[in-house]
Amino acid sequence: MLRLNETVAGLDLAEMLRDEAGIFEGTSPSGEKYQIVCRSGYSITNLRPVHPKGHDKQGNSQWRVRKVGELRLEQETA
Repeated sequence: MLRLNETVAGLDLAEMLRDEAGIFEGTSPSGEKYQIVCRSGYSITNLRPVHPKGHDKQGNSQWRVRKVGELRLEQETA
């Protein structure tokens, strides 16, 4: 489990975030930035571009992912 502000790098985004829960900031190998939401047991539940235009090409072959937030616990209703 990643801690807040911890950063990891890898080739497979889904594999890196398997068994994770929270809000993440991801940078693709081509430099595009994404906000990623993962829920426990579901891996990636939402992936949306943060800056879809004007991204900088870094020429990197790996994803970089940083955990930026925790999800609030969803309360059960009776």
